Amino acid sequence: MPATVVNVSEDSNKHNSDTTAVVFHNDHVFSAGGDGKVKVWSKDLRLVKELTAHEGYIYAMANDSKGQLYTSSSDGTIKCLTSPLTGDDCKELLKCNDEIECLFVDPKDNLYSGDDKGIITMWINQRIKYKFNVVEQVRSMAIQNNIIYSIRDNDLTVTEIIEGSASGRFMTKASIPGRCPVRLCGGSTEAGVYNNVAILTRDGMGLTMIRNNKKEQYPVIWTKENAHSMIINTMVASDEYLYTAGYGGAIKQWSELDAKEPKLCNEFVLGSSGICINTVAVGADKTSLYVGCSDGTVQLVKFV
Repeated sequence: MPATVVNVSEDSNKHNSDTTAVVFHNDHVFSAGGDGKVKVWSKDLRLVKELTAHEGYIYAMANDSKGQLYTSSSDGTIKCLTSPLTGDDCKELLKCNDEIECLFVDPKDNLYSGDDKGIITMWINQRIKYKFNVVEQVRSMAIQNNIIYSIRDNDLTVTEIIEGSASGRFMTKASIPGRCPVRLCGGSTEAGVYNNVAILTRDGMGLTMIRNNKKEQYPVIWTKENAHSMIINTMVASDEYLYTAGYGGAIKQWSELDAKEPKLCNEFVLGSSGICINTVAVGADKTSLYVGCSDGTVQLVKFV
């Protein structure tokens, strides 16, 4: 059976610009937009509340296990919404002149931010701990233990933080051709280490799957050229599935990520003419996706 659109946010409640980031946590959906607002929705996309978190375009959003929500914006700030479900508190962690385009929270609730100058900042308890210069603009990143995967439009850089270093020393372990975004995916070990890392090919329309193995020097498992007919903007992983989406409103569901090539399980195109999908988050049942679109809506798409 094909995927279906289950719910769409009402026109009166949608963002006034692109929906730029979506997070699902604690049975609620959080969306951020080019209008500087963060909106909180029920899991069936009824608007619960909204907050004006920034003066400019929100680039990224990430949550920790406590429910705190971090946002970064073109206004040069990183903010923390400490209780987005129950309060309006908005704590400013950083104000600078740089474009902070991506955020990531690791399993230990440490925050990482990446900017247009190639600086990745590690935060512990909302204080800056280390800074790493990976040279190229950081548009997307993922962190697994002491390994940072960061990417722009040319190469994935794999950086190892030297364990036990008081000054945050690091080493570049691999450089793999491709472009953002980057996602950890596939099965995982008992310690929670993902088997694979996914990126796009340099033209933005194909997929490259990398084995997440330092001893093997991060080999490419497979490359799927022309996985989409238009540029892919976003990817999200859920158990055995990888979902990709982008221009033209196309969403695809892939499986068999550890095989010699992936299996296309399902594909779906949102009905709105000319819509672009900017961001996707997985819901509680792993086959429901919350989709952030260029028309300011959030849409719930169910794969079966």
